[in-house]
Order: sequence, then C-alpha cells, then structure tokens
Amino acid sequence: MKARLSLPLAAALLAFGAGCIDNWQSFYVRDNKRLGEPPGCEIPTDPNATGLLGGVLDVSIAHSYAAYLFTENRLIIREDEGLPRAESNGIFVQGAYLDYEPDPTCGAPLGATEVRFSNFIDPQASATIGIWLIPEAMGLNLTAAALAGCPLQEMNIVVTVQLFGVTQAGIELETQPFDYPITICNGCLAYCPIGMTCPPATPHPGTNCDCDNTDVDTGEMPCHPGQDDLVDCRLVPPCI
Repeated sequence: MKARLSLPLAAALLAFGAGCIDNWQSFYVRDNKRLGEPPGCEIPTDPNATGLLGGVLDVSIAHSYAAYLFTENRLIIREDEGLPRAESNGIFVQGAYLDYEPDPTCGAPLGATEVRFSNFIDPQASATIGIWLIPEAMGLNLTAAALAGCPLQEMNIVVTVQLFGVTQAGIELETQPFDYPITICNGCLAYCPIGMTCPPATPHPGTNCDCDNTDVDTGEMPCHPGQDDLVDCRLVPPCI
C-alpha cells in the first residue's frame, strides 16, 4: 500500500518548509541518467549529465530494463550543534512503486508491482539510484509471441515509477510519478556488421549471425546488452 501523509503531518511539513506528497519540490526524480561509455559504465552523479527521454528493450537479448534515477532531497538541513539538534531531514529511500501503462494497440502483459531496496540521501543532496524498471521476473512475460499481435511487432509501454521512503524524523514521503516510455522489440538492437552472412535487413539478426566470422572488430559490449544500444550480433545469443 502506498504511503500517505495525514493532514496534521502534511501541515507540519509545510510549516517547516519541507516536502510532502502534495509538495514535490522537496523529494523528486529529475531524470534517468545515461551510463558512461563501456567498459567503465560509470554511474553519473552530475545533475547535468545526459538524461534519457525513453528506452528500448530487445527481448531477443534481455528481459529486464535498468534505470539510473537522479533523485534529489531538497529538504532543509535541520542539524544545529549549538542547540543541540540532530539532523531530521535525511531521507531513507526504501523502494519504488511501478505501474505500467499498456500499449493501446496490443496491450501489455505487465501489472503493477512494488520493489524494495535501501538508499540514503542527505538533505540538500542528491543520489543516482539504480532500479529495474522492468524486473526480469516480469520481463519474462515479454516474448516474441506477446509482440506478435502488435503493429511492427513492437510494444510501446509507459512505466510510472514513484520512489518512497521516510525521513530521519519518521515522516513518510513519495516522489512525483515519473513516467518513462519503453519500446519493446524482438531483434531490433542486434546488428550484423558489413561483410557478414547476415544482411542488416534481416528482422532477427541474432538468430542468423555468422558466429565464426572474426574478421570484423565486435567493439565493446554495451553496459546492458539488449537495452538502448546496438550490439554486434556475435556478442549475444546464440553466438555466446
């Protein structure tokens, strides 16, 4: 069940300039950050790092989608050693609610869920939080058969994520609903390099790749194979 603030608690938070469910200036998701280039795949912590507007998941390679949500805690610092007063506005992030808006042209075999994890954000600070927007246990329902009835055999869904947690003072908080569109496809991210036996126009190149051809550099493996970035078909099943 989603956390909710009672009216007295909400009024108290507003009185101290802090955030609540109806005041998302204080605890919010800015965007989904793009990882650094492979093989390092550094997780960005700079608010100005590149954010993604949407994603692609190729179910011929993977069944899960990872996001790196840049999340801010703008609650004011309450610690005062002179009084003395302990800090109360750090946020223990406890998990996320995930909901899936189906593709109106073919539906979506995914239902709402809740995931649990632990993170901490100091007041007036931020954190980049890694989370599976499509956990593999759910993504296994995304198969070629599930996409067969969709136009172009692609499914377009919108994942809505809300992080939730509690402050050091025990006040429960949620971020705003953060919407993130993902295109689900089968074979769209695996490509065949020029000169290989599998032509680039083949619908599902990973199944026809010349696995023994070593004349062309395969390049680096993407940070998350099957997610967002093209990958040489020799680096994915059935070649590995």
